[in-house]
This record gives sequence, C-alpha cells and structure tokens, in this order.
Amino acid sequence: MRITKNMIINRFIYIYLFIGFFSEPVFGQLTFERHEFSIAKKNTVDPKTLGPDYNPSFYSLEAPHPEGTSVKSFLLRQKIASKQYYSNKKKDTKSEKSLEKSIASGPEIMKIFEPKKYTANGTPINVTAGLPSDNTMAISNGGIMVMGMNSVLYARDMNADTAVFPQYTISLTTLAQGSFSHSYYDPKLIYDPQADRFILAMLKDTDPTNSEVIICFSSTNNPIDPWYIYHLPGNPLNNNRWTDFPSLSLTNNKLYFTANLIIPNVSWQIGFDGSIIWEMDKFDGYQGNPAMSTVLYNDIKYDSTYIRNLIPVPGAYGVADELMLLSDRNFSIENDSIFLLKFNQGILDINVVSTDVPYGIPPNARQFDTDTTDPTSGLQTNDCRVLGAIKFDDEIQYVSNTINTETGFSAIYHGVISNIHETPTIHGTIIGDNIKDFGYPNIASAGNETCDREIIISFDFTSFTDFPGTAAVYVDNDRNYSPVSIIREGYNYVNRLSGGYERWGDYSGIQAKYNDPGTVYTFGFIALADKTNSGVGAELKSPDNSLLTLDYQVMPHIGMCNNSIVLEVNNGVGPFNYVWISDPQNTSDISDSLCIGDIVDVFVVDAKGCSAELHISIPSTTLESGVSTFPNPISDQATTQFTLENEGIVKAELYDEAGRLIEVLLEKKAKKGVNEFVFSLQPLAQGNYTIVLSTNGKII
Repeated sequence: MRITKNMIINRFIYIYLFIGFFSEPVFGQLTFERHEFSIAKKNTVDPKTLGPDYNPSFYSLEAPHPEGTSVKSFLLRQKIASKQYYSNKKKDTKSEKSLEKSIASGPEIMKIFEPKKYTANGTPINVTAGLPSDNTMAISNGGIMVMGMNSVLYARDMNADTAVFPQYTISLTTLAQGSFSHSYYDPKLIYDPQADRFILAMLKDTDPTNSEVIICFSSTNNPIDPWYIYHLPGNPLNNNRWTDFPSLSLTNNKLYFTANLIIPNVSWQIGFDGSIIWEMDKFDGYQGNPAMSTVLYNDIKYDSTYIRNLIPVPGAYGVADELMLLSDRNFSIENDSIFLLKFNQGILDINVVSTDVPYGIPPNARQFDTDTTDPTSGLQTNDCRVLGAIKFDDEIQYVSNTINTETGFSAIYHGVISNIHETPTIHGTIIGDNIKDFGYPNIASAGNETCDREIIISFDFTSFTDFPGTAAVYVDNDRNYSPVSIIREGYNYVNRLSGGYERWGDYSGIQAKYNDPGTVYTFGFIALADKTNSGVGAELKSPDNSLLTLDYQVMPHIGMCNNSIVLEVNNGVGPFNYVWISDPQNTSDISDSLCIGDIVDVFVVDAKGCSAELHISIPSTTLESGVSTFPNPISDQATTQFTLENEGIVKAELYDEAGRLIEVLLEKKAKKGVNEFVFSLQPLAQGNYTIVLSTNGKII
C-alpha cells in the first residue's frame, strides 16, 4: 500500500447459518524456509534534539480503475461482484438469522482528545494524517500514549494531559533519520509491559531497490528519550520483492514482525510472493546492541499455496506465551475458512478451521456524497483480512471487516476460537447497523480479572448522515454485546481523492492499559472540517467493575478449639468451589473446630474460572477492659481480676496447649463490678495453659 447528523443508533448483530457456501477445505503439509540475519543498529535518535520538520509528502490523488491489473483494481471488481451477489441472494433467498443477547451498558468514555499542534500564541492546529490514515497506538503502564498516523508520530501524557514531544509531532522520516526523497509509511506500535518499552515498526518505499522494514526501540518508558533504530531488508533475499502490510507481536523473549512480499509491476494474481515472519531478540533492541540477531521465515505454504496476510496474535495482557498467527481468505465474496498457525521451536503447525458464520468482502462505506449506484465509490474498506486479535489461555478472539448480508453494508466480524490447543472451533458474530457502515476494527481485553474474556472492539463508522468517526462495543464474558458507543463523530465528510473512492485507513489502534484492569485506550479515524482526516484518542472503561473478593467472620466459641470461619463471597458467578488447604475434604463455605492461632488458607473458584484466596489466622478472643492475670508466668497460684457490667454466672475453664479442656474450675454467680478469681496450679504439670472466663456464653 502507498502512503499515498447524529441519529439514534439501531444496532443489529446477526448470525447467519448456511448449508453450502464457498468454503474450500484443504489438507496438506505446511512448508517454509528459514534464514538467519544479524542486523546492525543503524543509529540512535534523541527526540529532545529534533527540531520541527516540514514532513513533506506526495500523495497520489488518483483512485485506481476497476479494469486495471493491480490488487486494488481486482478489489474493486470483487466489490462490484459482491454487491451483485448479495442483491440477487436477497431477492431469491431468505437468510436465517438470530439476534445475539444484548446488554444495556457500553464502554464508559472517560477522556477524548485529538492530536493538536499549537502556535507560539497558543492557537491549536489539527495534526492531519496521510493517505491512508493507518491509526496505531500504544500506552505505557505510566500513562504515556504514543500514537502514529501516516506519516507522523505523536505522544501524550494522559495523566498530565499534555503533549510529550516539544515539537508536538515527529515525522516517521525524521525518526528513521531518512531522506524526504523516500516514503516512510505504515506505522505500527506496540508496548511491552514486562520491559516497560515501546516498539515502533514502519515501512520504507514500495520498490525492491529501496524497500526496508524499520524497527525502533525506545530506550526507556518515555518516548522523549532516545530510540534505537534498526533497518531490516524489505527485499531480504534479493529477488525483486518489497515488503507490505506490517503487524507486530511480543513473547517473553522475542519480537515478531509479519508482512507480505510483493512482486512489482505484475498483475495481482502473481504479484503476491507470500507472507513472511521476522523473529527478533527484543532485548538486543531494548539495549541498543550494535547488532540484533534475527531469523526470517518465508515461503510459507499450505498445500503448495502461499498463505496471505499472516497476522500474529498478541497476548491479551501484552505478552503472549507463544507465537500464534491467523489468516483467512481475504478476497472471498463469502467463505468460512480460518487458518490457525502455531509456531513452536522453529516448527509451524496449522489448523484449517471452519466458522459457523461466514465472512465476506465488505462493500465500500457510504458517506455524505457517495454514489450508491457505483460500488467502487465511498470510503475504501479494503478486503476482509484479520485486522486484530488477542490470545487468552485457550482462546483467541479476532476481528475483521465483512459484509452485513442483511443490509449489504460494511460491518465488523468478531470471531471466537475456542480450544485452540486441541480441536479448535470458531463462533462468529457480525456486528452491523441498519444505517451506518462500520470498518477497520481492532480488539483489546477489557476484563478486570485474568479469568475474564471481556473485550472492547473499537472501529470506524460513517453513513449518509453521520460524518466519519470512531465508535466502540463492549462484549461481556457471556458474549453479550452492548449498544454501539460513539466516541466522536467527524466534522465533515472526507474528500481528498479525485473521483472514485476515498481512503478510510487500513487499520486502527487499541490497547488495554495492562496495569489498570478494565481500562482500554483507542486511536481511530476522524474526518476534519476541511474534509481531510486525523485521529481521535479515547480512554474507555468496562461497564463491569465487579471483582471476585472474599470476606470472613470468625465465630468464637467457649474453648480454645471450637472456633469456626464463615466465608462471604462478593461478586463472582456461582456455583463456587471452596478449597480449604488444611481440610481438602471440606467443600462448604464454613470451616470449624479451629484453634486459636491456627493458620487457614482457602481458595474460592467461581463458575467462570475466577479465583480469590484468603490467608487467615485465628485470633485470640479480645478480652473486655479491666481483665488482668498475675503473676505470669506463675508457679503456685494464679489470680485473675475482671470487671462485670452486670451481675451474672461466671464460668472458669482450663485448657492445655493443644486446646483440650482439662477442667471446668468454677461456675457460680459473680457481682457487678471488679471480681477476682484465684486457683492453685499444684495439680498441673509444667507447660502452657489458658484460662477461659465467660458469662452467659460470652468470653470475658
């Protein structure tokens, strides 16, 4: 790829059941090649020393024609075919559908902001994005959010609500220390919560001679500090290729970068030369080592056919325990195949899994001036490749563009792959609207417990009456979908290209704030008043603030070892499983026959797998004021003085160190006020003993 009004929302979520569709089950062996590289650090760039730059750019304002031989021309032809296919299908057949369960609360919008520059006198200026916008973001545990658009970088301290860079923006060209005679585009950002570092990837040029992959590692958790810059070859095997469409993912030790290799100046049918995987030692990058060890995996084929658009799956909490990748049949009018790849110690395994809900190439989205008789006009939605994914323990959730076959509009596909390590299955849901077009989704974890599978999906929206902006949907653990929450509507429609379609972007940014469970940040598309485009950032909160917690009560009884613990479970989903470490046979919420000083550990697991634990020490009974025993230690006679508020029967009991009752020493009436109890120790062997005095069943 080259760098080149408000209405009430009626939200529909459809599931379609098809007996026969264009799935193509395939079986075969996955093959690939492996090459090792040592990549030298190109330079170190300190943003504090950079001055403002002009960021000069050229954009081709001519949209491709459907009759051309390029991928974009083929995509336009597919959109024409898709419109005709679904128009005929709607007339001839009635698709079955079922509405998903819905919930009332969407994500709570806490903050919204748009990247701005300011003149010397304080006048704000919009930061305009290139073509396409390609919004991306990452936020640190410390609250600094870094955002990228074609072709600039912007950072904001979300706690102080201020811009981070003195010059407000840094062009990708300047950060790469490149020349403005070249193109630097397609930024992708990721944050590593383990190392507390940012990583930025970008591409350079679209010809084999100059194509490069540029990887930038922040030296600290503050993007204003120096960045270490590494250049990977965009034509790594020197065979007339260039690199396109980047994606990033992290594991404990590695950074993975995936992209496509493109053959220039040929038709779309033969121009794709497969997806590649770059594996990098991320600590080389964080430390700014002179050389970074890397491995390239290429020529990745299934049944002798290239797999297109391999998307790595990040961990739901920032770092994945392994590399897994997704791909689909992104140019299909209708299909159900999803490719699930697992990378393990240099071996790639693959599963081809069928979804229960097919996806399909989306139509272009409509805006104020769109000619609906021309399927190639409107806002460009590209194909239906996977655009975002996250991995939980045994589950992957992903999103892509698709067609909403009930309306013929552009919509969001949300897929859930369960049981990923054994026999995967996929449940799909189409998130659509009967007025708006949706596109370019991304996904992040929104749970406040590690057992949660709650997510927030952010995406772009537009319609004849809604200017292009950004919205979000919350999905709970039971796959209930909230209404669409509008983050911000645009200020006008987009009009930058001459004729044909307008560019809507190729992706959008979203990330959970890893040290603030339930909080998600997004960075999506917005149309500006002058009919150009920029980005809009937001802080979102999950509507679910429930958290499984435990309380307890100690129920004291007369005696050393007749105490009980009663657990109180707050929130969570029943039934609950109680695990008492010292009493594994006990499955109730009560543990009894506990002695003073006992240590009790208990775990509670709810129906969705969330857990909480308590570490409890059985305390000595608190004595009333005015109680004293002397002398202590004693050898012959013990004396205890105590005060009664009212006259009553006082019972005196003697217990040994194990909590066994030795003797009831006395049980008689005592007067209100100060009393004294005396007894001889001659019958007792040397040791530790406890005297328990009580009145009317209450220990004093």
